Amino acid sequence: MATVKETTVVLEELAGPAVDVAYDVSGRRMATCAATPSGSTVIQVHEAGPGPDAWTQVAAWETDLSVTGLAWAHPEYGRVLAGATTSGSVLVWGQVPELQPGAAASVSDEGPGGGYYQPLADLLCGTGPCRSLCFAPRQAGLVLAALMEDGHVWVHEAEDVLAPRVWSLHSKVKAGPSGVCQGLSWRPFSAGVPPMLCAGAGPQALVWQYVLALNSWQVVARLDSGNGQDVASVHWAPPLGRAVELLAVGAGRDMLIFSLSGDTAALQVEQLAALEHDAPVWKVEWDLWGNQVAAATEARQVAVYRPNLVGSWVRQVLVAGQEVEDQEEDDGEEGGSD
Repeated sequence: MATVKETTVVLEELAGPAVDVAYDVSGRRMATCAATPSGSTVIQVHEAGPGPDAWTQVAAWETDLSVTGLAWAHPEYGRVLAGATTSGSVLVWGQVPELQPGAAASVSDEGPGGGYYQPLADLLCGTGPCRSLCFAPRQAGLVLAALMEDGHVWVHEAEDVLAPRVWSLHSKVKAGPSGVCQGLSWRPFSAGVPPMLCAGAGPQALVWQYVLALNSWQVVARLDSGNGQDVASVHWAPPLGRAVELLAVGAGRDMLIFSLSGDTAALQVEQLAALEHDAPVWKVEWDLWGNQVAAATEARQVAVYRPNLVGSWVRQVLVAGQEVEDQEEDDGEEGGSD
């Protein structure tokens, strides 16, 4: 008989409802962004302790811009965090090397640097909102891609990875029509394989390959959602010696799993699964080995899938979020019973 254990960890220090949450590659450092009534955004960084619920806030700062998405760079480049804004820019913050994390920082007394993090760059990418952003694999350097509301992908590169205050525009790609593009993912690094990006472009996801000889990005595969719904999220599984590449795409209520094979200049696409959910899929993500894939929905549920021995994708875990009101009622009932 299976045993189910429910654990709920509440971060009391959050400045408000989290708009986005981002974990670094270790899974033990987490950043959140929360909107304030005045229209600004509070960014908070938590680090995990020895226990499953021992999360401690180590930094917090406030920005006047509305931040809707976060992404961590690889720790090889220090603690560098990027934020997508609704005003057409991407903000970059980093740890101040000479300062050490002490007690939990507060927004009111740490100033604009927010504890031991400080603003490093403000990358202007247009006038509309940034819909998705992600850092390239560490082997490519400190490179950041941002998908904007107008359908363009801006790729910026830090000129000095040890002090990433100055960034240059590496390239700019028109991924799709304005207003329908969302979801962005780099292909994990493999020796001998050129850089590749997958971007949502309405009811399809496009795979782009950087051709060094042409100094430009070329479309090498198209992944159709098949349900007429716009793509909301994409994520590329680590290759790890597989004969085929795996890509997860969230579109409408479905999480679609595709395989890519053949020459990288003209990839062969095959849909392996279409996993339906009770609510629209908001985000999809693979684990570090590409063996399991998770889908988060707007119903505050996360479903985790993995293939069985015959290749069918089977749900292994379903995590349901708890309403704040429900939690408060439970606490009140426990207090009354004592």
